[in-house]
Amino acid sequence: MVSIQRLPVTIPQAPSKTKLARNSVLDASEPTPVAKAVAQFVRDPEVLSAAHSHIHYDQPEGKNRQALESYLGVMHQQKRDELSMLVGVDVYV
Repeated sequence: MVSIQRLPVTIPQAPSKTKLARNSVLDASEPTPVAKAVAQFVRDPEVLSAAHSHIHYDQPEGKNRQALESYLGVMHQQKRDELSMLVGVDVYV
């Protein structure tokens, strides 16, 4: 092996995977401050019920919903036909 002046003689090695795995396991055992705050927030039943009451699904109502279902039915008809030919069973979705 040829050594060049001003360069280290030994080749620096990357840390082994086992040491990295041990460090990540130790780090994972302690919850972060954010995780602690979220856990505290979730424990309060009043907060949960208030959050559930404010959930709005992204679905149209009434005639708009029927129109959207019809449009999507036409749009996905080709896929349903391909599946029924592949399986040999009629698919009603």
